[in-house]
Amino acid sequence: MNTKTSLITALALALLIPAAAHADTAKFDAAMQPLLTPYFKIHAALAGDTDKGVAKAAKKIARLAGKVNPKSVDGMHAAHYKALPGKIKAAASTLAKAKGIAAQREAFKDLSKPLAMWVSMSKPAGVNVVFCSMAKGSWLQKDKTIANPFYGAKMLRCGEIIGREVARRMDIQF
Repeated sequence: MNTKTSLITALALALLIPAAAHADTAKFDAAMQPLLTPYFKIHAALAGDTDKGVAKAAKKIARLAGKVNPKSVDGMHAAHYKALPGKIKAAASTLAKAKGIAAQREAFKDLSKPLAMWVSMSKPAGVNVVFCSMAKGSWLQKDKTIANPFYGAKMLRCGEIIGREVARRMDIQF
C-alpha cells in the first residue's frame, strides 16, 4: 500500500469511526503523547536542512513506543491501534540508524505513517497531518504554516494539511 493510500485509509477510518469507538483509547493516547516531543524535534531539524539531533530523537521515540501498551485499547477498531507501537518502534529504530539527511528523510516517511494514522484516528489537540504529493509522504506538525521535512528550504511550503475538505477534493466517499 502506498503512502497516499495509507493516509487516505487512515483519514477515512478516522472520519467514519463514531466517537464511542474512541472512548476506549484514552490510556493509549496518553502513552502516545510523549512521542510527539522528539518527533517534532526531528521534523524541525529536517525542515531546517540539518540532521542534528535526529538520531537521538529517533532513539527516544523507539524507546517510548516500546512502553506503549496496545492492550489498553479495546472496541471495534482496536486492531488498528494495537499495530501502531510496533510499527513506530521499528521505523524509529531504522531512522536512528540512517546515515545522512537524505536517508533520514526517507526513514522519516516510514515513521510518520503510523503516527499520522494515530493522529487521524485519535485527533490529539493541536496536531495536524500534512501530506506532500511531491514527496509522496506525510508528517505531523503543530502549526498550520507548512514546514516540509522532505525538501527543507528547497520546497519548505510544499504540502497540504489533510482534513475532511482535502479528502473531498480527493474524491473519498464518506
